[in-house]
Amino acid sequence: MIAGYYAAHYLLYLILLPWGAMFASKFGLERSLAMSMPIFVVYFLMLASIPKMPSLFYIGWIVLAVFKTFFWVAYHTEISKFGDSKNRGTEISWFYAVSRGAGVLGPVIGGVVIASFGFSTLFVIAAGLSLFAVVPLLKTKEKFTPRDIEYSDPWKVILRRREVTLRWGMVGWGAHLINTAFWPIFMFIILGATNVLGSLVSLNVLIMTFLGFLVGEMSDRLSRKKVLRLHLPFYALSCLLRPLALAPLGILLTDMIAKAAFVGVHIPMWHRLYSKGDDQGPLTYATAVEMTVCIYKAITALVLVGVFMVTAPYAGFVIAFVLAAILGLFFVWI
Repeated sequence: MIAGYYAAHYLLYLILLPWGAMFASKFGLERSLAMSMPIFVVYFLMLASIPKMPSLFYIGWIVLAVFKTFFWVAYHTEISKFGDSKNRGTEISWFYAVSRGAGVLGPVIGGVVIASFGFSTLFVIAAGLSLFAVVPLLKTKEKFTPRDIEYSDPWKVILRRREVTLRWGMVGWGAHLINTAFWPIFMFIILGATNVLGSLVSLNVLIMTFLGFLVGEMSDRLSRKKVLRLHLPFYALSCLLRPLALAPLGILLTDMIAKAAFVGVHIPMWHRLYSKGDDQGPLTYATAVEMTVCIYKAITALVLVGVFMVTAPYAGFVIAFVLAAILGLFFVWI
């Protein structure tokens, strides 16, 4: 059911994305970001209400897709358009530090809240925090020139003969879906306690945050391809080790390798993609990038629907993690 949920979500998100770009091009990036936050709040409140209204589970993926449509295109365009091209790696590492820095305490607090009050309370708190994010966007007036983007424009970018990066390199995002959706479920099954899981994730996020600064500096001063390819074997290795992580220590070490490899691959990857977007038109290119992410995540999710239908749960996880290792190697094209 989880795999089917993600397959439906990413297929809908793929269809909506060009309209998100059209909205941002007409009304501005900050308005698009501001529009996304109330939708995000609705999504969290729906998650909180699922115990009393289980049918909301079948609507949540639609609301999440609408939120992402307004948020991610504008977010990536902002970074690509206004970032410092000479220090882009350092900037991206700071983005990771801020977001992951909040994530250091987040899993611990979240685990305690879930253990004490349940998931519904956690989702209500998350909804309240999301409201604060929109305040700075409403206080400033963005200066932009409206321009027309056609629904087909991002598709044209994807289909260009020279865009090997998008058509092959982004296959690796299928691995990202497995790592972010199925690995946490596997960890929870093994550890069996949300507070223990939260503490473990927080420790590894802290390590990942500090490592991100090092990788960001390397990406500014060295070849981005070399930095990415240096970490890629560890990215694949962490996926292959996951089926063997059947105790807390194994989970800790495997997750540590995975998160270290994640920043080593993703910071130089985004460095290259943002630089290309800056050259080719940030909004259209960011939309094309996000659309390729959707395509490969949807395909991966559909494959996993079949896998979990015909295998036992543990065997399904093993196949998923091996598949993630294979898919992750496609990042070598970026």
